[in-house]
Amino acid sequence: MTIGVAIIGTGFIGSVHLAAVRRLGLDVRGVLGSSAGRGTARAAELGVGRAYADLDELVADGSASVVHVTSPNNAHFPQVKALLQAGKHVICEKPLAVSAAQSAELVEIARSSRCVAAVCYNIRFYPLNQHAHRLVANGELGDIRFVTGHYHQDWLAEPTDWNWRLEADKGGALRSVGDIGTHWLDLTTFITGLKPVHVLADLATFIPEREKPGGPVETFSSSAGQTEKVRVDTDDAAAILIRYDTGARGVMSTSQINVGRKNELVWDIAGSFGSAAWHSETPDHLWLGHRDG
Repeated sequence: MTIGVAIIGTGFIGSVHLAAVRRLGLDVRGVLGSSAGRGTARAAELGVGRAYADLDELVADGSASVVHVTSPNNAHFPQVKALLQAGKHVICEKPLAVSAAQSAELVEIARSSRCVAAVCYNIRFYPLNQHAHRLVANGELGDIRFVTGHYHQDWLAEPTDWNWRLEADKGGALRSVGDIGTHWLDLTTFITGLKPVHVLADLATFIPEREKPGGPVETFSSSAGQTEKVRVDTDDAAAILIRYDTGARGVMSTSQINVGRKNELVWDIAGSFGSAAWHSETPDHLWLGHRDG
């Protein structure tokens, strides 16, 4: 059986999904861009035979049974909803939607369908994160008491750095939290099994005015050409206190303006018997500690 795949979004992460799908030997049926013209141009650049004119055309394509959604955050809800209701399997980039209400509705639609629905929280699949999950599940760290860590980057550290995520109407009101903080939260809840029940957050916008370019800018690339100054109120960074369902506590921070930190995710989990810690920049190392050596 040949699995036909379509990809929504032709930017940075869309091309990453395309490469992964091709490595698996799956049949790429087509791509959907932010406009018909953009989709056609990117399909030619990426070597894909078809560019859909719009979402309706993709939904009507019976040869595409799986759809990867890599569009801007504000498009996730209507696209995923339409795809699931059409009976297509969906892999959606995070965050699933821009509000808890939208996410909850999509979860219910997925549960009532016969479709596979997944969100791309891929960091939990690193081997040592899987191992840490088993350590906690087997009780080797004891009762989990304290979970700390952060996810820090620097790709938006300058006023001239630009990306659609900076705009709340496209990326949602939470930027560093929604874009990378959700990775940290998914990973630590997967490892520990704990569920946050209360949070206290301090969000900060350190660069309230930025240079917005006249044309599209790929993720992690610099803007160029004519720009205009625009106000930005999405969070550059955040500090968050967490209370979990068991009474355990957590502290996390997110930042996209920490100069020199390219893609640093760190977690440290302390239990009654022992502790464990992991760093994404040395993913083949898992630190384990105990009171007596």
